Amino acid sequence: KIVFKNNAGFPHNVVFDEDEVPAGVDVAKISMSEEDLLNAKGETYAVTLTAPGTYSFYCSPHQGAGMVGKVTVK
Repeated sequence: KIVFKNNAGFPHNVVFDEDEVPAGVDVAKISMSEEDLLNAKGETYAVTLTAPGTYSFYCSPHQGAGMVGKVTVK
């Protein structure tokens, strides 16, 4: 289980890139929607990733500013 936490008080979300997750993973089931945002400081989003592999994710409002990441499940 991974918990993403808004520590700044600006709107953020977590969207997994459908082209950069393990085969067979449905990103709609693990991503927040583009409109669903963590608006307040301290709000969290939790997701459990079970398929082994590397998952790329981003914050859609701030992807252009480099708010992206990867997590590897072994």
